[in-house]
Amino acid sequence: MKNKFIIYSPDFNENIGGSIALHRLCHFLNLEGQTALMWPFEKPNWVYPQPIKSICALRHRLKYGELEYKVSRDLITPTANYSDLKDAIVIYPEIIDGNPLFAKKIVRWFLHKPGFHTGTINYLENELYFFYQLAFNDKNLNQDEDNLLQIIFLLNDIYYQRNFGKRNGTCYILRKGRGRKIVHDLTNSILIDDLQHQEIADVFNSAETCISYDLHTMYSEYAVLCGCTSIVIPEEGLSKDQWRIQESKRYGIAYGFDDIDYAKNTRQYLLPTLIEQENISIKMVKNFIKKCENHFN
Repeated sequence: MKNKFIIYSPDFNENIGGSIALHRLCHFLNLEGQTALMWPFEKPNWVYPQPIKSICALRHRLKYGELEYKVSRDLITPTANYSDLKDAIVIYPEIIDGNPLFAKKIVRWFLHKPGFHTGTINYLENELYFFYQLAFNDKNLNQDEDNLLQIIFLLNDIYYQRNFGKRNGTCYILRKGRGRKIVHDLTNSILIDDLQHQEIADVFNSAETCISYDLHTMYSEYAVLCGCTSIVIPEEGLSKDQWRIQESKRYGIAYGFDDIDYAKNTRQYLLPTLIEQENISIKMVKNFIKKCENHFN
């Protein structure tokens, strides 16, 4: 059965995990023979003079090319028209409040914990919920732990170890951990947040240690692939098992400075596990399609 999906998303940004996930979901749905389209949502740096006030205004700006919506040349991500909304299954990330496209069929994809970014949760009845990783699921909203939808963006052509010699200093990641207490020495420590992928890979290949204040960023895994000792700063009250329930999600990463031996002893398992997870992503998309068909039809 061919379904029509509209994915409500910011433009493509290779440095933002949520953007990558939404655009790649569109790509994989199209590869599976579905009709999948992107719908731009309001973003301050888009090139229009006033904020969008209605769907009609957005349709006008899309039609006449007044919006600069960025997509990846490597992905199949066509942009939706207003007429495409009829009978479509609309996919919102968890940060979206309510139902801005007035869709009758809604999927909410938890790319982080609901309410983490906004402080509020305003969803509708009869929505179907999926989560990017088990730590992001809210059991009060979704009791089905089989609704895992994780699309890995491996980039192992960029993130791989080139330096097998001397390393110096540290680098660190804030991202979603911005605002947490800094617990390491910032002297000669490089913040990678605003760098491009190749620049980050270069830093990971020169630094001895990467310290992340973001508990769930893929950059911790990328650091391991480049030969860094990768450390995630623990959250108070959150044990290692609670942080990432599956051990395969912890390979190569130290949860705190006292866990470095574990990271070094398991780093060899990380790349094969990520490659396997990338293949499993296709199966998850197939499962996603089937669950949507069962729920909405």
